[in-house]
Amino acid sequence: MDNKKRNEKILQITCDFLGQINFEVEKAFVEDVEGEENQVLVGITVANPAGLIGFRGRNLAAVQLILALMVRNQVGEDIRVLLDINNYRNEQKVRLEGMVKALVEKCIQTGKPVSLANMSSYERRICHMIVAENEAVVSESEGEGEERHVVIKPKA
Repeated sequence: MDNKKRNEKILQITCDFLGQINFEVEKAFVEDVEGEENQVLVGITVANPAGLIGFRGRNLAAVQLILALMVRNQVGEDIRVLLDINNYRNEQKVRLEGMVKALVEKCIQTGKPVSLANMSSYERRICHMIVAENEAVVSESEGEGEERHVVIKPKA
């Protein structure tokens, strides 16, 4: 199956699934993620996104997981699905960038490690990429499961 047909199928699966859980999709698109093989971004707009996004994006992560399993089952390919509801992911990325840059500065000024709140793997990845832009600090993930978080440390 070519990417265009695959993406149309993914879009149909997404809209059908959201309709079944009583969310009417106003706008939707699917696009391949640049530089990532077998990964697609599914962007949707709904009237009341709070129920789909949930507290700190927890519902979004759950819906994304279910959607990825449905896509794998119905399309027959192992495709990483990244779900974005009402541009939440971009807004989240901008918030994280501002927060992490401020904490990097704090770490440099104090010379002490700074711990961030518990985060999803997606959020931690963004934090690590932002920290990597500054040569004075390093970051690592610590903790297990729901307790996993990023720690920013001065470079030795």
